[in-house]
Amino acid sequence: METQLLHEFVLLSKTLNFSKAAQKMNITQPVLSRHMKYLEEYFGVSFFKRDTHKVELTTAGKLFTEEAGKILFQYETSITAIHSFTGKSRRRLAVTFLGEAIQKFLITFLTQFRATHNDILIECRDSELDEALALLDNHASDMGFLIRPNFMANESRFCTLPFQTDPLCAVVNKCHPLAGRGSVSLREVSEWPIMRIDPREFSLSDEYSTRFLTIRNIDFTLDKEYPNLKTCCFNLEFSDRAVLLMPRHRGYLTGQNCVMLDIAEQDCWFNLELVWDSKNTNPSVAIFLKEFKSFLKQ
Repeated sequence: METQLLHEFVLLSKTLNFSKAAQKMNITQPVLSRHMKYLEEYFGVSFFKRDTHKVELTTAGKLFTEEAGKILFQYETSITAIHSFTGKSRRRLAVTFLGEAIQKFLITFLTQFRATHNDILIECRDSELDEALALLDNHASDMGFLIRPNFMANESRFCTLPFQTDPLCAVVNKCHPLAGRGSVSLREVSEWPIMRIDPREFSLSDEYSTRFLTIRNIDFTLDKEYPNLKTCCFNLEFSDRAVLLMPRHRGYLTGQNCVMLDIAEQDCWFNLELVWDSKNTNPSVAIFLKEFKSFLKQ
């Protein structure tokens, strides 16, 4: 059995969305479905419960998720051990990162890193948070540059190094009653319908927007949910009643008819952080960490 099938299964088990997982693996949805059917037929058991609204893991699927992760981890560990024994250690490092918040910062660091460590091949991959955690979990990626709400607990299985923050902001149409304000409180925001990404498209939609309200016991009503943040911003161009909550760094998505407002509460922000698995045996991880910590001190 090819390890690629296990990588596909682990990612799908995290996203529980065939089209999204297929897109991230750069394959078509029919191909992914065929691969998952092969695995189910191979083991003679169903791993997924499917209906028109959602996909869920069966009990066997949950067990196979754990075992597939162990197999992939052992595979990577064994390959590294063999290369180390033969004196041909892989000088390779796979990095996953979350889009625009990290991109400019990461380019600056990697340019400097490669100048002194050009023997280490860096492979970078843009991803969403759920995909990034899956890649780190099965060691398909060695390092992850993530952005997460400050209230979201760290994954206990990973080491984390916060290095920057990005504030939560509110975006409204220029004709919205709040548009003339320099900053607004979350309670003021909650008086208007909230626009956000559809959780069926992005499972962490709530955590990246409306959870900032619910953790403060602030009630709110939803306006509409859209497939992605770009579509939210586009539709806000024509709505003078809704409010959109999002990180400041995504402000470039807003159009000429919208304004971005500061949130008055001082404890609403996103952490930008470097994440890695301490059990990862890739020798380049320690080198990368040392150079990154030195970079932060500059």
